[in-house]
Amino acid sequence: MGSVVLSPEMKIYELIDAAPMLLSLFSRLNIHLPFGDISVAEMCRRDGYNPQLFIMLCAMHIDLRHRPADEELTEDMLSEVIAYLRASHRYYAERMLPHTALHLEEILSYCDELSERVLRGFYDDYTHYIKRHFEEEEREIFTLMERGERDANFALFDMPHADIDDRSNDIASLIVKSLPEAAPTSLRCAMLKDVYELRDDLRRHSNIETYLLRPLVEKFLKC
Repeated sequence: MGSVVLSPEMKIYELIDAAPMLLSLFSRLNIHLPFGDISVAEMCRRDGYNPQLFIMLCAMHIDLRHRPADEELTEDMLSEVIAYLRASHRYYAERMLPHTALHLEEILSYCDELSERVLRGFYDDYTHYIKRHFEEEEREIFTLMERGERDANFALFDMPHADIDDRSNDIASLIVKSLPEAAPTSLRCAMLKDVYELRDDLRRHSNIETYLLRPLVEKFLKC
C-alpha cells in the first residue's frame, strides 16, 4: 500500500490500483463493475454498504496485522459483517475450492494410481473439513446472532482455523515434494498459487471473525 491512506472519499479505481487483491472482496460482495469515477462512499450508498465498515474490511484484507479500533465499531455493522462472512463462505465453496480442484484434476492426469489416490483423498478431506466448519459457524454462531441470542459457540473461531492452515500447508508440501516429475512445473505452480491464495484468504477471514465480529458481539450483544 505504500503511503496510500484508505478513506471513503478515495476513488474506486485508486483503491483497486493500490491493492488489486481487493478485487476478490468486490467479487464476493457482488458489487458490479464498472464503477466509473465514483468514490468508495458513493459506491457504498449505491449498493447499501456502510462505507466505514467497507474500509475496515479492505484494511484487514490488505494487512493481516490490522485491528479495528473499538471506537470505530457501531451497532449497525453487526448484521453487515455476518452477511459478509456468509458471502465469503459461498465464495470459497463455489469459486475458490472448485477453481483449485480444476488444477488438481490436470495434475492427477500425470500421476500414477497411488499418487492420484493419495492427493485426491487429501484434497477431498480438506474441502469437506472446510465446508463442514463453515456450516457449523453458520448454524452455531451466525444464525444465533441474527436472532439476537447470546450463547453462540465462539470456540469454533479458534482451533479449526489453525487446523485449516496446517492442512493447506500439507497439500502444498505434497505438491512440491511428492508428485512425479512428469507433472509439469506450470501446473504445479498454478495449483500452489491457488492453495496459498486460499490459505491466506482464510487467514483474513479468521481475523475478521476474531477481531471484527467478536468485538462487535461483545460490545452490542453481551453488554
